[in-house]
Amino acid sequence: MSRLDAWHLENVIFRLYKVIANCYVLCTQYVQKNVLTPETWVEKDRKIAGYFREPQRYGYGEDVGIELSGRTFEKLHEFIIERNDFELALDFVQPKLHLNFVIKTMKKVETHLEKSFCSMDFVVTLRDFRAEVYKWAVVYALRIHSSMEQEMAKRPCMTYSLLCEANHCQICLQEEAGHYPMAGDKGFELADFFRKNYDKRRIARIYQFLQSLNEQKGALHIAKMASMIAIAWENDLLCKTYNNTLKAVFNHFGITDKTANYKPARLRKPNYKGTLPTARVEAMHFFQCIENSLSDS
Repeated sequence: MSRLDAWHLENVIFRLYKVIANCYVLCTQYVQKNVLTPETWVEKDRKIAGYFREPQRYGYGEDVGIELSGRTFEKLHEFIIERNDFELALDFVQPKLHLNFVIKTMKKVETHLEKSFCSMDFVVTLRDFRAEVYKWAVVYALRIHSSMEQEMAKRPCMTYSLLCEANHCQICLQEEAGHYPMAGDKGFELADFFRKNYDKRRIARIYQFLQSLNEQKGALHIAKMASMIAIAWENDLLCKTYNNTLKAVFNHFGITDKTANYKPARLRKPNYKGTLPTARVEAMHFFQCIENSLSDS
């Protein structure tokens, strides 16, 4: 993939972001007020699917071959990593689209309407791409002794914000600062579960990492999240019990798995070859990174 190819893809994806960001209002209306407008949902579904089926219609220039697929996102992810293109990574992950919330709401609306959305698989693919890019960007920020918050704060105006129409711009900007409603979420603060003298910057990075893990799918990401809490508990960083902390984290992120399935002893148990679980290893590595990056700060 060339830089020109990446530029064309970025322009199309940014236009897709605008369509998805404006779905946030539909989602909150349905979740908070039980207001459902089927025609609007069907139209949004058609627009999103259109970007994936005919992305060349939304690009610049004529005779430009653009494809949006799982393989395309893999190549774009590889492009970012190979070139250490942190700025491009931030372009893709900085807009808060709340895709997990959008996907969960779409599934509920599908059930209500007894209709399948054509764009569902596409939105899931986009969510997974952003999650992978975000994880890489978090690690890259740690390597340069910074954080995602610090690097994003250096960008006074996102390219993405320029694409928002005037009558929708404020909605999108408000969404950046807030968070969407989740089951059991009543002013959740991860810092409330850590010792008062533990560095708030480290807690913020732990929350960022948990948030990025929650963007993934499958059972492994839940084990990774539980392993993060288990290591914090083992290192005596928590001021509350492991079970209470994990239950609060699961509730906040809308995870319905039983916490009893994620006991610390089970999470650190090696396999028959003596190898530690991948989730445990990644969580240990993350804690080492944040400790090393902030030890001299």
